[in-house]
Amino acid sequence: MSKIIGKILGKLMREKANNMGDISLNFNKHEFSCKCGCGKNKPIDSELIRLLQNLRTKLTKPIHILEGVRCNKYNKEIKGFIDSPHLQGKAVDCKVKNISLIDLAREARDIGFSRVGLYKTFLHLDIIEPYPSASWYRDEKGIYHYFKTLEKAIEYLKK
Repeated sequence: MSKIIGKILGKLMREKANNMGDISLNFNKHEFSCKCGCGKNKPIDSELIRLLQNLRTKLTKPIHILEGVRCNKYNKEIKGFIDSPHLQGKAVDCKVKNISLIDLAREARDIGFSRVGLYKTFLHLDIIEPYPSASWYRDEKGIYHYFKTLEKAIEYLKK
């Protein structure tokens, strides 16, 4: 009987640990793994995790990580930028339920993300130098529009 209880308690503790996160209070390494299934986990920049956790804490809502790190092969397959910050563990694509992308983008900028990319259904957040642009919008035709500030990108979207 005690072996069964031990197994149940062990399972509950593992589930609790998974919900709490293993790289920050609310985030787990597996959320950031390359989506191609290669199994390669590249290091995730600690500043990226710190900012994401600060954003999560401020919003009091889960942040759904759509994409974190990428391997070179996967980045080529999806036609990602050749020097994408995803390759360096310095970027995520994400969304938050019941928060508009514009509101989420502003919160992310205010928390300290250096670049914010707006897509139709998600945001790209990263921590690399905002050169040549701090923000961009990818339209429905796949064309990128670059802006020096997030507010300029938002103005463009509202036209």
